[in-house]
Amino acid sequence: MNTVGCSGSSVSEPAVSGSSNRQSDNQKSAEKLDYHIRPEFAEREKLGYWPNLAGPDFNSTSQETKLSSDRLSDENRLWTIEIGSGYSTPVVGRDDLYVFYRLGDDEIIECRELLKGGLKWKFGSPTTYECPVEYSNGPYSTPTLDENSLYAIGTESKLYCINRADGELKWLRDLQLDYEPEAWDFPVGSSPLVIDGQIYLNLGGTKGKSAIVALDAESSKTIWTSMEDGRSYATPRYALIHGIPHLIVLTDHYLASLNPEDGAVRWQVEFGVKKSPNRVNAVSPLIVDDKIIATAGPGGGVICLQVEPDGSYKQLWTDRRNLDSQFNNITCVSDSIYGFTSKWNRQALLRCLSLETGEIQWEWSSKLMRGSMIAADGKLYLLGESGEFAVVKLRSDRLEVLLELDEPLLKSPSYSAPVIANGILILRDEHKLQAWNIRESTKE
Repeated sequence: MNTVGCSGSSVSEPAVSGSSNRQSDNQKSAEKLDYHIRPEFAEREKLGYWPNLAGPDFNSTSQETKLSSDRLSDENRLWTIEIGSGYSTPVVGRDDLYVFYRLGDDEIIECRELLKGGLKWKFGSPTTYECPVEYSNGPYSTPTLDENSLYAIGTESKLYCINRADGELKWLRDLQLDYEPEAWDFPVGSSPLVIDGQIYLNLGGTKGKSAIVALDAESSKTIWTSMEDGRSYATPRYALIHGIPHLIVLTDHYLASLNPEDGAVRWQVEFGVKKSPNRVNAVSPLIVDDKIIATAGPGGGVICLQVEPDGSYKQLWTDRRNLDSQFNNITCVSDSIYGFTSKWNRQALLRCLSLETGEIQWEWSSKLMRGSMIAADGKLYLLGESGEFAVVKLRSDRLEVLLELDEPLLKSPSYSAPVIANGILILRDEHKLQAWNIRESTKE
């Protein structure tokens, strides 16, 4: 069997805060990690292992355990299938997987068997979109699942609702016609958020106040529209904080809280990058307990807000240099934030920040450059933009590399985030979708 090369397990030099002794290492390994699972999302696991961008808890973490960090090889590769272009991340039900891509003049959504990769159904819709800058022609948005349907936004701002059982189109909403999203170098690329029968979209519409739009998931009818601002690629986030429901959005200019029931703006904070052909707010906000973390790059930096019991906010800290993720997801485990910086005029770095202060706890300069991640089983599984792959241990005191492959696993660019579902690691680029069994071996 061919084996992807591996540089072997390694431990980097001590973190910024200094080295740790053997006693602290043992204490760290015995520490129970907090993945910040929100009780309001407890029922979402019924929808699937990974039913939407950033997973069932919307924080790029998985509760799966007994996952290996060994080298990936033909021996544990389950399947490989050919697909087309786009940056959409796969989503996974209980035994089915969905992938959204472009092939020729069609946008295609496929449903496949999770374990074997076999095709269950295929949905296609014509498109003529061409990206005016040097990026893929899409699609860019990641689909979202509810119990019976899949929702996806195409490159021409068409919102598809598809029956998960057979791939039949239930309804289509032409959002370009209805709201005229801001014309710019990139099309609408944020992903839909579906909560309690409502679809929330970061649309950037120019017809009235339609930067954020809420639709009925069953009928597609508009429930409300809100805010006058341009769009971003950031997906809205929902959270129940101090008993108050919040819809947290990062638009072109603002990090804001809306009332999910009627779209009323509670508060908004100016934050993000300055617009240019290659700059757009693209990282979805992260909600950790009563804190909201947002990042944007190059240059936007990172901000941490705390939501008060009355629904208002206070700013805890902000920094323009410590973390300025450009399009890469961020996550938080226990008291540490993990994310990649942009590579504007410098090397992109994986950084671990203190949730309390925003200070850098450690950083890693690697060939991953800007990467995407998923946290699971005490580890960070990392996919670099050129197809490089690595695994590091989740620890705040120093970097510990468990796996770093010698050769790229995928082709460049690899902008879609990794997915872990039922012990299966799923990765895609703009040519192939692949799956590996990463369950720990039970052999002695």
